[in-house]
Amino acid sequence: MGLKKKLFPRKGKEKDDLISKAKGHIHRLNVINRNYSKRAEISRKNAKIALKRGEKGRAKNYLIQYKSYNAKVDRTTNIRGKIERQIQAIEEGQLISATGDIFSGIRDELEYIATKASPAKVAEIAEDSEAYVAEIEEAADILAGDPEIDLAIDVTDELNQLETEMLLDQGGTMPEAPSDDLQYIPEYGEEFEEEVGVKSKEKLQDEIEKLRKELQS
Repeated sequence: MGLKKKLFPRKGKEKDDLISKAKGHIHRLNVINRNYSKRAEISRKNAKIALKRGEKGRAKNYLIQYKSYNAKVDRTTNIRGKIERQIQAIEEGQLISATGDIFSGIRDELEYIATKASPAKVAEIAEDSEAYVAEIEEAADILAGDPEIDLAIDVTDELNQLETEMLLDQGGTMPEAPSDDLQYIPEYGEEFEEEVGVKSKEKLQDEIEKLRKELQS
């Protein structure tokens, strides 16, 4: 292949045009061959006629024409065969090239998928996901906090006093299940004028003090 062909390779359309021209040339060779064959047949018939007429010299000339036409048929057939083999080689080469492109595309796609779905990558994604979940849960715990710590209120003494009073009321034993009179008092309702929200430290202290006085009375 020359330098020009390397620098300026034929495009797909030009290759198709070349194959079309080659097939058109084969058709032309077939027409020429049919004409040569007909002329060869006519020359042989004329040779027979010349012999019947006793004209051997003319009969030889017709036979020479007959053999000459047959030689032309053979040469044309050989040329046609070479062109056909080259066309077949081009078409087969195009098929192989297209198949190679398909395999190449499939390989690249498989490589991309394998990279994205490799065991190591999946394990890494799963590990990262678990870490993110843990971070979110930790952030939620931080936001939720501990009211006793956040508000700096120590109710240990009050809690111990309530447990002692409950034990005395129940004869020294804790109740296994709450009865109707031990149901929790609703914290929110129509009787509450305040909006639902976090109460201030002072209000919580006042309520605890009030509850302790009620228990002592």
